[in-house]
Amino acid sequence: MIRPCRLLPRALLAAVLLSGVTGAVLPESAQAGASVPLGEKVASGTEPPALPKVTKGCVGPSPTVAETPPWAVRRMLPSAVWPLTRGDGVLVAVIDSGVSAAATGLKGAVRSGTDVTQPGSGDRDCIGRGTALAGIVAARPITGSGFVGVAPGATILPVRVATGKGEVPDDALAAGIRAATAAKADVILIGFGTETPTAGLRSAVREAISRDIVVVAAISGEKATGTEGSTPWYPASDPDVLAVGGFDLKGVPTELAPPAAGVDLLAPGAGAVSLAPKGPGHYSVTGPAVAAAYAAGAAALVRAYFPNLTQAQVRHRLELAAEHPLGTWPVASVGYGTLDLYKAMTAVELSEATLPTQAPVSPVLPAVPPIDLRKVIAAAVAGGVIGLAGLVHLSMVTVRWGRRRRWRS
Repeated sequence: MIRPCRLLPRALLAAVLLSGVTGAVLPESAQAGASVPLGEKVASGTEPPALPKVTKGCVGPSPTVAETPPWAVRRMLPSAVWPLTRGDGVLVAVIDSGVSAAATGLKGAVRSGTDVTQPGSGDRDCIGRGTALAGIVAARPITGSGFVGVAPGATILPVRVATGKGEVPDDALAAGIRAATAAKADVILIGFGTETPTAGLRSAVREAISRDIVVVAAISGEKATGTEGSTPWYPASDPDVLAVGGFDLKGVPTELAPPAAGVDLLAPGAGAVSLAPKGPGHYSVTGPAVAAAYAAGAAALVRAYFPNLTQAQVRHRLELAAEHPLGTWPVASVGYGTLDLYKAMTAVELSEATLPTQAPVSPVLPAVPPIDLRKVIAAAVAGGVIGLAGLVHLSMVTVRWGRRRRWRS
């Protein structure tokens, strides 16, 4: 988180993506930033290694290519809505550690961007975090790879706010938001936040929103203490920002968020996969920043297909199209529910109605009075007498009609 100190510890930027990841560990040379030789594609089901933390140098290529679609891609199924749009013409600003223009799945998709920590562009990424987030948003389909971004037609604007050591200087986030606003981004993705926002940061967020930009931010990924949940992050806690938390393969939220966190949606945030800064390989990533990236990709698709919607209408469409929890929503820990990309793109009308909190109660029918056998017998006898009289009358009519027709001599 950004605290009222001069630098944000490098651990924050890495921890939000790396916490809770299990699986293969890269060799020591990779942890130090040396390039990892690319091996053969692994068999289906083998997980890519976790995005490594570097102590010096830069994150190198991953030795593993995810041949089959990762669970998060299967869960979101973005290809189902690509006949409508792939996000072409939408500019998504990724405010983080930069985005590598050399990443295989992002070639031709990354602008030069800007670096607010020093003079230069934002299209380089030593840490690999920004590239991973951008890959989830807009990675292009690659032959032999099962991973793909949500909106592979969108363009990425990289805005680096972290130094090469992964530290975020004071006011860098505000400067990054202002840079994205000046570049006329359609969507801004922010994968981290601060517990103590400055007036400058609040002003930068308000300006972006006033310029009709959809701002998507991750909720706090710090471990909760007791039952209180983690301390809310800004800008996710801003009511006009789409605040996103994660859920795992079982659909369970990955963060314990208090009401003040302002959670709006949940998206895949555990054990996901994305691009390495170099080469065709992939790394495993997790955390609310990953979930925010999936929501930002969804926002890009909605902006492309519904160009007349305002930023507030885009956010509300994603909220109303979610797979809602039972009862009234939003709910503190899950917001409006889990992101439903297909419904957000195809629904003609989205209802504000809530679902019942319990199964409907059947109406109580009046008790049936006991049967009086004497009345039943009397009714049966009366019915029999009437029926017999009717039969006699019918026989007499038939006989008369027959005589007229000379049935007898």
